[in-house]
Amino acid sequence: MDVILHEDHTIPLVAVNVWYHVGSKNEEMGRTGFAHLFEHVMFEGTKHHNRSHFEPLQKAGANLNGSTTTDRTNYWEDVPSNYLELALWLEADRMGFLLDGLDQQSSTSSATW
Repeated sequence: MDVILHEDHTIPLVAVNVWYHVGSKNEEMGRTGFAHLFEHVMFEGTKHHNRSHFEPLQKAGANLNGSTTTDRTNYWEDVPSNYLELALWLEADRMGFLLDGLDQQSSTSSATW
């Protein structure tokens, strides 16, 4: 894991950006769209949280999203600096416990994006 830190204390905001080195380049011919599907599935919750797991950050004024390209899938949050620990914990939770939270219903709803 690479961590890049740039400190700027002029405003009380923190940017968290998590990149996975997987994208459409990893898909097989005739079986495409999985990288983008998995990007959406990553917002479905985990073993510890349901689909609203990022709601506390959003209520605090955070902006967050994800995107998929040929080479990578990334997830980002711009959060008030006092929410950094929660943002990092939620990303770690999503990274480590996603599969435990998936079920047929959440997988089906993600497929309709």
